[in-house]
Amino acid sequence: FSLGVVVFVLVFVFPKFTDLFARISDQLPGSTKVLMAASDVLINYWWLVIGVLALLVVTGHYWLKTERGVETMDKLKLSVYMIKDIFVQLYLVQSLRVMGLSLGNGVSVMDTLASCRDVVENRLYRRFINQVEAKVQEGEGLAAAFAEAEFIPPAVRQMVSTGEETGNLPRVMSRVAAYYERELDKRLAAFARAVEPMMLIVMGAVVGLIVSSLILPIFKLSRAVS
Repeated sequence: FSLGVVVFVLVFVFPKFTDLFARISDQLPGSTKVLMAASDVLINYWWLVIGVLALLVVTGHYWLKTERGVETMDKLKLSVYMIKDIFVQLYLVQSLRVMGLSLGNGVSVMDTLASCRDVVENRLYRRFINQVEAKVQEGEGLAAAFAEAEFIPPAVRQMVSTGEETGNLPRVMSRVAAYYERELDKRLAAFARAVEPMMLIVMGAVVGLIVSSLILPIFKLSRAVS
């Protein structure tokens, strides 16, 4: 919506002030000059702007479907601040719930891990599941693989280790999944509350920039006329 307002102002409002501002072109603020140049580009080269945007959208869409694109996005999900915590908790809820239910109903560990790998849509996390499988085949157990994964929270590592030692691993995993499901709901709600004021600040800054870029030159022009 903000972008649409900006485009409207640049295409329909700024051109009406072009001749007026030409009288004091050497005194115009930098923001006004930039917006006037953007207005000129949108009016005279709109076809080029649309073509470039369409090219970027199509290229980005196809890139996200490539091996490198999927790999990059999966890495970002587990590395970007704030976003990382959300996706880690989401993947833990998905995988630990499957593990808890499967192991608790007599499914073998290897079949359980295969099911977890199919549930989570992240290649990095699937590699972690592969590492867990390798550790289990070597006889080291689930806790050893969880302890080596950097993105796994320390509390989860400790709980898995304790559950494996006490023989209550299915129950522990189900409880951890339930806990992180509640935490995920809280984090998403907090994230939404944090995004709303940020959006308002950005919109206010954009409106303030446009208004100041129009009003300040008019004040200078009125003083020059006086």
